[in-house]
Amino acid sequence: MSGTVLVLVDGQVLADGHGSTIADQHRNAESLADGLSPVLASDLRVAILHGNKPQVGFVLFRSEIASHVLHTIPLDVCGADTQGATGYMLSQAFMNVLRQQQVRRSVMCVVTQTLVDASHPAGSMLTRAIGPWFDRDKAELYRQTRGWKLVEEPGYGYRRAVPSLPAVEVIEIEGIRQLVESGNIVIAGGGGGIPVVRNAQGDLEGIEAVVDTETVACLMARQLKTDIWLMLVESDAKFILSGLSTESGKCLSLEELDDILRREAIDSKSVRTRLAAASEFLHSGGAQVVITTLRKLPDTLANQSGLRIGSPNPPIELFRTA
Repeated sequence: MSGTVLVLVDGQVLADGHGSTIADQHRNAESLADGLSPVLASDLRVAILHGNKPQVGFVLFRSEIASHVLHTIPLDVCGADTQGATGYMLSQAFMNVLRQQQVRRSVMCVVTQTLVDASHPAGSMLTRAIGPWFDRDKAELYRQTRGWKLVEEPGYGYRRAVPSLPAVEVIEIEGIRQLVESGNIVIAGGGGGIPVVRNAQGDLEGIEAVVDTETVACLMARQLKTDIWLMLVESDAKFILSGLSTESGKCLSLEELDDILRREAIDSKSVRTRLAAASEFLHSGGAQVVITTLRKLPDTLANQSGLRIGSPNPPIELFRTA
């Protein structure tokens, strides 16, 4: 194996959150597999992570609609559901592309738990709204009967709010590492993994929280000794508005990135989160971060587009620009 690539796919690349059907998600998974085929069919070690924000929204919405006849779905189980379903679609699409190219390579999906720091100050702060919107009466009912915290979003209604907690450890990381090093394409850490804590007896328990996907991806990238971190975002519009080109394929140095972050020149929270994770990855020994969209992925892998940060001449030839 000639190097390690970690691919992080935004959940909205696979489902846009506005009524995407299962058929839509399958088609998007197939497009992703086609675009990634040079990586999948290579001799690179490959790990795939995906976001799950739209998918979690769908599951929670279904749960709400059926709540008068069925039990509600806890957030940790919801994360497991979406990891399994999305992992299935991705693994099937990857297997089909590999078969078409007559490449014998196993694809494995690992439902992943992430140990989080529940004592962190973020645990008392409501930092992430999830699930469907409710009117005032329904919000008050759930506040009283379910103990939920709800926040108002003007013009939409009320949504449940849960803490976003720092990741401490990926529970299954040793098994994931062994699978990756053995040459398997591994899908893991979906949605940042299922947030879990250890109880007084030391046993794992799921909690009602979320964990930042980029943070977990960065943690896994370091533990897998990743050379290249490929980020696939839903749209590059916010990057372009922030003055960052995703067209030329030129490479931004780590020093230039850190200068941008220091100057707080990025208005978009999502762009800043991704760039901060990129900086952390590169400072911890990664060679290059590549940011692109699904539509531009083939051109990016042909070194004709995409935002590159770090070394223009990384150890993996497929990603070299110099």
